[in-house]
Amino acid sequence: MKFSYHVLSIKEDIKKIVPFYIKVKLQLLKRSVRDVVKGYYFNYAKRRYSTNDFSNSIALKQELKPNKAKNKNLLRAIKSIEQIQINPNEILSFWRIVGNPSKKNGFTESRSLVNGKIENTIGGGLCQLSGLMYYISLIAQLEILERHNHSIDIYNEETRFTPLGSDATVAYGYKDLKIRNNLNCPIKFNFSIEDDTIKVMILHSSVIRHNVVQFKEVISDDNVIEVITIINNQVYNNSTYKKYPVV
Repeated sequence: MKFSYHVLSIKEDIKKIVPFYIKVKLQLLKRSVRDVVKGYYFNYAKRRYSTNDFSNSIALKQELKPNKAKNKNLLRAIKSIEQIQINPNEILSFWRIVGNPSKKNGFTESRSLVNGKIENTIGGGLCQLSGLMYYISLIAQLEILERHNHSIDIYNEETRFTPLGSDATVAYGYKDLKIRNNLNCPIKFNFSIEDDTIKVMILHSSVIRHNVVQFKEVISDDNVIEVITIINNQVYNNSTYKKYPVV
């Protein structure tokens, strides 16, 4: 037991001294290997010129809190995402399209949830974008290959702008949002931002049936909330959150 504890202690010490950018590169390498094994790697959607007639759409709106820095990050990511046409069986990876959210790539500091704390980070605020894409993808019957909920619920009923359980946190190298187009037609994500509203649309060329998506809080105590996502009256997944401590 002492030897095992000593080994674990050494591993933790090594993790502390390894630069963050090296950790990210290692995570990206591990993800690439997993993508090859799972068959995702050669099915990722790419930027391409589109000649399709996207005459149909599904739309979803959310409140957008006034924040110039966050809006800049959203618009930078949207510019990349809107260039992608996702053909049948192709996969959209949020980070493969958006890229590293660095200053060099045009992102800026904004509020973000990091390790259970609210901090300003480069690229902060992008989780609202990924959450919108996840939520509307559920409605459009798209296949979600990877999604992570936040660990902490920082909102209350007065400040909440989207149902708890509809979020999708993203962290470059560590947590991604992956969506497969399992429909029989190409699709594109399109966005518009007004003063206090952000709208996402899935553009498509043929009529698709909409799912009925519900988020039901089933367990709630002083510290933990569990949310069940229900699609067409069937349980889809569970998301568990700790409540953000009020100081």
